Amino acid sequence: MEKIAFLINSMAGGGAERVLTILLKNLSRENREFFLIVLEDKFSYEIPKDIKIIKLFSNLKGNFKKLFAIFLAAVKLRKIIKENQINIVMSFLERSNYINILAKNYSSSHKVYISERANPLKYYSGKNPKSIFNLFAIKRLYKKADLIIPNSLGVKESLIKDFSINPKKIKVIYNPINIKEIQTFSQKPLEPEYQKIFKCSIIINVGRLIKEKGQEYLIEAFKEVKKEIPKAKLLILGTGELESYLKDLTKKLCLENDVLFLGWQKNPFKFLTRAKVFVLSSLTEGFPNSLIEAMACGVPVVSTSCPSGPNEIIKNRENGILVPVADEQALARAIIELLNDFSLRKRFSQEEKRRIQDFSVKNIIYQYEQLFS
Repeated sequence: MEKIAFLINSMAGGGAERVLTILLKNLSRENREFFLIVLEDKFSYEIPKDIKIIKLFSNLKGNFKKLFAIFLAAVKLRKIIKENQINIVMSFLERSNYINILAKNYSSSHKVYISERANPLKYYSGKNPKSIFNLFAIKRLYKKADLIIPNSLGVKESLIKDFSINPKKIKVIYNPINIKEIQTFSQKPLEPEYQKIFKCSIIINVGRLIKEKGQEYLIEAFKEVKKEIPKAKLLILGTGELESYLKDLTKKLCLENDVLFLGWQKNPFKFLTRAKVFVLSSLTEGFPNSLIEAMACGVPVVSTSCPSGPNEIIKNRENGILVPVADEQALARAIIELLNDFSLRKRFSQEEKRRIQDFSVKNIIYQYEQLFS
């Protein structure tokens, strides 16, 4: 029997966590036993009952503790692998990837599969200690993995060009989405406090409130949208370190009554399907889940043409609009055009439904099955 473990920082809300949940629910159980190993005891998703869950720590706070815990977790992981005779460990997100590789360095015999979900050179472009450490660790450690699974061609190209990874060790697999489940959840009723909002023209953004998601440019663009379409409102779903900064920005621009921060939502789809336009304002991405989920809900999309992902999903002006990164004026013009053109919104919505079939659970799970067979 093949024993496969999935290692991730936590199962709190996020794109990697959602993808892993889909894998845990849909991978074949025939001659296989699955384990879920988490660094921190945080769960926002329901895990199938047949999955054995192992928690390495309770909760880790502070960058220093998280850094130190990498080495301790690698020792713990090696012990877990040995005790349970695990053959393959597939990890998600950098910290877990480092731990997975280090555990093998500590004489573990398992195969190391790592999932890279962003363009590291773009994501860690700052000169701060966190970025410097991560770029150093990726350059030193990723080459030692047996297989790297990026979620876009753009990420693959960066791994080869910027980190000198052997192309034979890389297999691109796009993120899966459960189209039927998304469409079912999109039909759930809104809570009464939200129903009144959707009498306006709603623009929506879903993502963590961090620099890389570019929400500050979206808010600046929305100021221009309001001049043309006074009844428009912007909904932002997510939490993150920039929440206070973004809220202060809305006050500075006198938009605090028109930009609504709704936090992390377990069911964002009921908001997406009722919006007029979805906007991905990111500066960098790996493969944006929120974009394909919005398309699955049939909401017309505007996205920055950031590296990487959007250009692999959207054909400009065929099933969405692509605009330059950090260009508030171009973003505003695209949003205004869509809000004012019902026939264009309808055409994009129809084309989106065709495109998202490529990312269906059936298609993507098949590709993962090949990795584990």
